[in-house]
Amino acid sequence: MKKITFLLLFFIGQTLWAQNQTGIDSADYYSNTHQDLKALQYLKKQSEYHLYNKNYSALCNKNIQKARIYIRLKDYNIAITTLFSTLQIAEKQKLHLQEAIILKYIGICFEETKNIKKAIDYLRKSEKSAIHQKNDSLAAWAQQGLFKIFTEKNKMDSSRYYMNRILNIAKNNGTTNQKYLGYSNCAAFYLKTANYDLAKKYLDTTLLYAETSRNTNYMNNTRSNLAYYYLQVKNDNEKARDIFLEILASKPNDTLSIKTADTYLNLSYVYEKMDDYKTANHYLNKYIDITEALFNERVSSQLRDTETKYKIYKIEDNYKTKEQLLKDKEARNKKLLYIFITLFAFCSILFYFFYQNLRLKQKNKLKDVNNKIQQNIINATIDGQEFERKRLAGVLHDSISALLSSASLHLMAYETTNLTESSPELTKTRAIIKEAHDKIRDLSHTLIPPVLEKLGLFAALQDLCEKNSNTLIQFEFTNYTPKDSRYNSEFEMKIYFIVAELLNNVIKHSRATKAYLSVDQNRNQLFINIEDNGIGFDTKNTEHKEGFGLTQIKARIRSMNGNININSKSNTGTLIYIKVELPD
Repeated sequence: MKKITFLLLFFIGQTLWAQNQTGIDSADYYSNTHQDLKALQYLKKQSEYHLYNKNYSALCNKNIQKARIYIRLKDYNIAITTLFSTLQIAEKQKLHLQEAIILKYIGICFEETKNIKKAIDYLRKSEKSAIHQKNDSLAAWAQQGLFKIFTEKNKMDSSRYYMNRILNIAKNNGTTNQKYLGYSNCAAFYLKTANYDLAKKYLDTTLLYAETSRNTNYMNNTRSNLAYYYLQVKNDNEKARDIFLEILASKPNDTLSIKTADTYLNLSYVYEKMDDYKTANHYLNKYIDITEALFNERVSSQLRDTETKYKIYKIEDNYKTKEQLLKDKEARNKKLLYIFITLFAFCSILFYFFYQNLRLKQKNKLKDVNNKIQQNIINATIDGQEFERKRLAGVLHDSISALLSSASLHLMAYETTNLTESSPELTKTRAIIKEAHDKIRDLSHTLIPPVLEKLGLFAALQDLCEKNSNTLIQFEFTNYTPKDSRYNSEFEMKIYFIVAELLNNVIKHSRATKAYLSVDQNRNQLFINIEDNGIGFDTKNTEHKEGFGLTQIKARIRSMNGNININSKSNTGTLIYIKVELPD
């Protein structure tokens, strides 16, 4: 049976107050259009300008905007670092408004990282600061975060306390939007505590304020919860259906959003309860089409930026800083040289040689920095790829695969309760769902092998050798490490994909019939040998030496404090020896 979507209204508007306080500028525009690099660059320049002019209030606001971008990118370490450094400025300059806002965002960071105790502590500090300033709107913003946490943790007495405080502020001095949020909290609270009469009362009031605000999102969120009430509490399928259809009619051009997808799924559930299976299937197909499109778009977008882009941005920014420092130093040395040439003709020759030597050193340093940055960029790119492999495999296995399994169970339940009916469309649908489920499972296993996660690196390497063996080439695996040895998942995943790439090179290029993979451990080091009886290659040949795949492997091994040696000659096979330090 499909599950009806229920929106807890208190999630809405968490950052609305802060956005109104800090204002909308170029940084907000870049951030809202997902141009985070431009936003951060703009904010960096603005922060330097305000710091130079000692405008500490504006400086704090810019740093808060930077922290909000890092929070959206889920880089909570940098966000918290930025917020705490800004908090020191706000406390020193007695900027109490900025101090309360910063404390609120620190609480959000701790909440997102599941450190609920610290999240509550900082949200209460923000609330206390706002009350001391007699800023009811700011106090309600902090209290909204506390209400959300306590409601999610089912601590309903604390949840009721903050619900009433927020509602009182909204009733006394609040805007229409704030009153909407206050009453929506009440509706969410009473729906969660199964007090449906009061929930219905507050839902009606919430809808009234949503209509007054002319905010379509507010109206549709409230309508969705009203439909939930009529469907689950009153068993009034027709009323629920009419409300969901009204939601669709309010946004006729919105055909590709998660809210529209949820409405289609809810309508499918309602029509199924009304025994109108044809219409139910129609809306279910619409839901599947939208979720598939949203999934593809999300995967494409996240593969394109987020953490990988952000790491590369930091590396490139660090390189530019070092390069500028070297250029500035060279310029100062030139000026110093010209002065001494003018004053001391005899010393001009000595300084000439000094200048040439210094210039050569600077070029060598610049070259070394460039090589190191290129290596770090490769490592950051691979880190991003491995992170996205793991995240994408989790999404496929935990979300999409679960949805397909749920759909299959619905069909089985339907066939069980309708034994007299035999429909070729149902049989075909089950076959299609099974095929999709199998393909997603295979793709998930390709991204992150389940053997690697469950049994560890050495079981995964043995499985890799067995899978790659065939009538043309045989792989033999030997493990000399202590039995049941395991390391942290990040280290095992890096080693696994390095070995997998090297074995793939053996298959594609070596023309070997036998290959051997062995691993050994000595103290805090892991040794890996890969040997084949293939045609080999000339290691001095730049075509092989500088291949991008091999360059990536070497860079990755160097980043793990290891080294790789390749011994090979034409028609003599190849021996690859890898040594890396084990993680602590």
